[in-house]
Amino acid sequence: MPACSISGSVRQSDERDMKRINMLPLWGAALVGVLSVVGSLFVGTTFAVAEDAQPRFNANETKAIEQIVRNYLVENPEIMLEVFAKLEERREAADKAAAMAAIAENKSSLFEDAYSFVAGNPNGDITIVEFFDYKCPYCKRAVDDILDAAEEDGNVRIIYKEFPILSDESKLAAKAAMAAISQNKYMELHRALMATQGALPEERILRIAEEAGLDIDRLKQDMADPALDDAIERTHALARQIGIEGTPAFVIGNQLVPGAVSKDRLLEVVEEERTACVNC
Repeated sequence: MPACSISGSVRQSDERDMKRINMLPLWGAALVGVLSVVGSLFVGTTFAVAEDAQPRFNANETKAIEQIVRNYLVENPEIMLEVFAKLEERREAADKAAAMAAIAENKSSLFEDAYSFVAGNPNGDITIVEFFDYKCPYCKRAVDDILDAAEEDGNVRIIYKEFPILSDESKLAAKAAMAAISQNKYMELHRALMATQGALPEERILRIAEEAGLDIDRLKQDMADPALDDAIERTHALARQIGIEGTPAFVIGNQLVPGAVSKDRLLEVVEEERTACVNC
């Protein structure tokens, strides 16, 4: 799923290349694992029938067997695809379990943060928490999908977590949005900033805020509050604990959903969580 990474923006068309690069260590691990298992089976060091059992093959025979295995893997690379798929499946399961545990440990920070704006149904039975950056193009595309999902479902609460990762301008925009809460103008400024393309220097942010109906003098004063910087730092720490590495990212109930997803997918996860929580 497309997302902006902490190290910079990644285009959707680059995802396959990035995945191939990320696969290289796993390919190596898979190959080493296959050869190690095969070698231990043939040599007999792991599955010896007795403590004093001797290797079943001498060095030359072992080398020949390893060459046969290597040739077979080269001629039948689809086996490595199967091995990689299993490794990837296990890694994803481990990541999901770790994220769920981290979400359970950080429920208060996720769902009760005074500096995070709440939209949708404030009494909704399922909460969507979005981590986003105002300069992330995928976050901009996701704005309507999130709100439309909440409106269509009718029982979903949205929590917006300002998570500026792309630039200093991102942080300025985040502080402006958080400061707008005290003027009851968060959504007006949030939508306006998300609709803005290009650079976001402070003067442009203030101009956008003024057009959205905010008192600029009051906004500038509120933006200078150190508590906003502290809140952003806490969000960064929270993201690290949960395993969030880019924007947008969603915590829906007890699930972490990284990257931009459609309205339909958001609603699917909401229903999964609602079903899972019937007996919560």
